Amino acid sequence: ERVRDIFIIGCYTGLRFSDLTKIKQGNIENDIIEIEQTKTGGTVFVPLRPVAKNLLNKYSNNIPTISNQRFNEYLQEVAKLCTGLQKEITYSEIKGGKKLKITRPKFELVSSHTARRSFATNEYKAGDLTISEIMSITGHKTEKAFYKYIRETPKDSALRVQEKWAKRIETKSHLKAV
Repeated sequence: ERVRDIFIIGCYTGLRFSDLTKIKQGNIENDIIEIEQTKTGGTVFVPLRPVAKNLLNKYSNNIPTISNQRFNEYLQEVAKLCTGLQKEITYSEIKGGKKLKITRPKFELVSSHTARRSFATNEYKAGDLTISEIMSITGHKTEKAFYKYIRETPKDSALRVQEKWAKRIETKSHLKAV
């Protein structure tokens, strides 16, 4: 339960595991987490959404202590229970200079970092925050680094464009010859 809760807080804050696990009461003021990032030393300010706020309150705004290794072991046990993550996926990996195709159940690929990538991808796809706003929360310095976090397939992109074009038709916005 604690691992699930910490993972969900990560999905709503976009914090790295090292930063997530050092959240204490003193890091939260007016529903905003202020934390110095362990990896970069930069400070980020993360507004708390109700789900994350409620889970943090459950632990008196002090995340339970757990190692990243143990967290990932328990997280995979939780992920294994999710029917949507039972599906096998195939991906490419280079080992020893050779390109290998690997097939594994998706739950085996879930880790603490999945929460951070999920935050970035979900906020990006929601479309109501600018890239700059999302990056200010995640602490990314460059768009190039940020876009590595976004999990969007070419089909996702095509569907988003299709929606935008449909809205153009609704508003009778036509193309002009230039």
